[in-house]
Amino acid sequence: MSCPLCNPSNENIIFQNDFLRVVLVDEIPGYIRIITQKHIKEFSDLNDEETAKIMLLLKQIEKVMIKTLNPDKINIAMLGNMVPHLHIHIIPRFINDPWWPGATFCTKIRDFNYPVTEEQIKNLTTAVKELNGK
Repeated sequence: MSCPLCNPSNENIIFQNDFLRVVLVDEIPGYIRIITQKHIKEFSDLNDEETAKIMLLLKQIEKVMIKTLNPDKINIAMLGNMVPHLHIHIIPRFINDPWWPGATFCTKIRDFNYPVTEEQIKNLTTAVKELNGK
């Protein structure tokens, strides 16, 4: 089986280690994914130490995202229906973005100019890089 998360192409990697990698996703300004390096299907397949590490990193990234982008809401999703490889979506949401109030996985209902600058994205990625999975 060919898994696009085990064999990625064109990822904008912020940082990675033996356990996971953190990538900036181009679809939405500031959208970040945490992806396990090993092919792990379910969150419950993690051991307790891995669970603690990934949850702490998720919380830290969310805090950095709130501070640097000032979104109206952060959406966090762990679906894996299309790609059964553990990955967590951390998505900054803004009132009146193309999907609001629905999920970003739904059909867009409007156009939207994101109130996010290149400098804010740079600050976000720099701050997340400094976390480095610690």
